[in-house]
Amino acid sequence: MVYYLCYNMAKICICKARFYIRESVQLDSDSIWRLVILIALLGLSAFFTAVGTAFLSLSRIHIQKKAEDKVKGADRVYNLLGSPDKLKNVVLLVDTTVNIAAVVLATQLASRYLSNISTWFTILVMVFIVLIFGEIFPHLLAKTYPERFSLRVVGLVTVLIRVFNPLIVFLTFISNLMIRLFGLKARDKPQITEEELLTLVDVGHKEGVIDPEEKKLIQNVFQFGDSQVKDIMIPRTDILAIDVESTYDEVWDQFQTEQYSRMPVYENTLDNIVGILHIKDICFSVQTKEAFDIYKCIRKPYYTYENKRIADLFEDMRKNRLQMIVVADEYGGTAGIITMQDLVEEIFGNIGDEYEEIVDEIQQTAPGEYTIDGLTRLSVINDELGTDMKSDHYETIGGFITGII
Repeated sequence: MVYYLCYNMAKICICKARFYIRESVQLDSDSIWRLVILIALLGLSAFFTAVGTAFLSLSRIHIQKKAEDKVKGADRVYNLLGSPDKLKNVVLLVDTTVNIAAVVLATQLASRYLSNISTWFTILVMVFIVLIFGEIFPHLLAKTYPERFSLRVVGLVTVLIRVFNPLIVFLTFISNLMIRLFGLKARDKPQITEEELLTLVDVGHKEGVIDPEEKKLIQNVFQFGDSQVKDIMIPRTDILAIDVESTYDEVWDQFQTEQYSRMPVYENTLDNIVGILHIKDICFSVQTKEAFDIYKCIRKPYYTYENKRIADLFEDMRKNRLQMIVVADEYGGTAGIITMQDLVEEIFGNIGDEYEEIVDEIQQTAPGEYTIDGLTRLSVINDELGTDMKSDHYETIGGFITGII
């Protein structure tokens, strides 16, 4: 869509220019110099757009590692990234100035040699040219190779910042003054990205400051914020539930067999879960077997959806003091269940009790050979074995292999 829009605008501009241009155009020396300056201004616009994009796309922690490895120019890039506002202000000042100057200069040239073309049309054409060659193209190029570009131009950028620094200080003072007039408060807030923090953790682990368990714990915390309910829920096929028609003895036997403290209760089908039954509700609410009424013991089921972030679900369960939630699919059926223990284990790993036999999902049977539970998530395998298996359709190794077959 954008390609065709740009292409059609270019055709209109060329046709209109050909129609209005004089049959014989003789450029004098003054006009030639203006044209050269115009091209130079477009080059400056592209350069400063690339500078802003490249430097602000870099990770300061990553550049610090480059500086420690004695990569040429990395130390100066690191210092510039320590004052991002100063860098952004210089880029904004110069880029805006050269863009305005380019439009004005182009308008003057057009009025001299293309007198029949309106001023607004000239401005429109020039804005289009600046947008393509001075903004979009250099932005994409610098975004692709930010580190390489930054290391090559850091010397020139450092000089320009020193030259424009007095003007930047003055303009910043005026801006802060205007902000205060509107009752706002300008302040610098130190920020560190998730990627930078994980890089720090990785460096600390390699240097022996952070233990492997601590590294894994920190990584789990960040993954916790990105994971969805469908990533960690107990799938429908593995749900152990109680039929609402079960007798007291059947319910009690099922609790003893499965060694769970709470289980969902369904009517006719798992798609119709009518409540959650806790073993304590049976122990303290039922006086005799004959008086047992499962409807009086079950608690209201709460539902969530598969794509909800588990960090948000954790907060909901904490506020409402919930231990088990039913996960509904897009059709209103039961996709699975999720417990508070499942959420906690996402951070701290498998938490068993004295009755639970903990079996590792991934077991090494020989050098380079592993036995893996089919329900093990691809993300877990990638973390444990350093693999890079990805799929848009499957979340477990079992589904992944089935899809390949």
